[in-house]
Amino acid sequence: MEQVARVGHVLFVNDSKATNADAAGKALGSLDDIYWIVGGRAKDGGLAGLEPFYPKIARAYLIGEAAEDFAHQLGNAIPHVACGTLEAAVAQAAADASLSQGPEPVVLLSPACASYDQFDNFAKRGDAFRELVMRLDGATSVTQQGKAA
Repeated sequence: MEQVARVGHVLFVNDSKATNADAAGKALGSLDDIYWIVGGRAKDGGLAGLEPFYPKIARAYLIGEAAEDFAHQLGNAIPHVACGTLEAAVAQAAADASLSQGPEPVVLLSPACASYDQFDNFAKRGDAFRELVMRLDGATSVTQQGKAA
């Protein structure tokens, strides 16, 4: 998980490498007040097994081919919105997280999916996330040590 930037009290985390539910669960389990960007090309099982983490998720932002299926899987358990693209998801998640009263809301890209529907690979998806975040008004880069750069 790469801490990319902060905008105000919101932390943005790139976990694009989480290409299945098990990997996404590691990120979801380690954070709170999560604005979760999820989706792409789904793998077998989809989001199965992630239910214990749902209470940590404020809202989910569905992207890619899996959006419709994931909306059905999430049902009423988590508020969610179909964004389609990563760009739309980052913008919406950033706006929503900025309204959180929590001390450190997190916009988390942890897609639980392959990237091939919209990107060549997970690294390029992560690069796109990083670039989109750094374009947000007030974005301050975060080093791996967690200090402002």
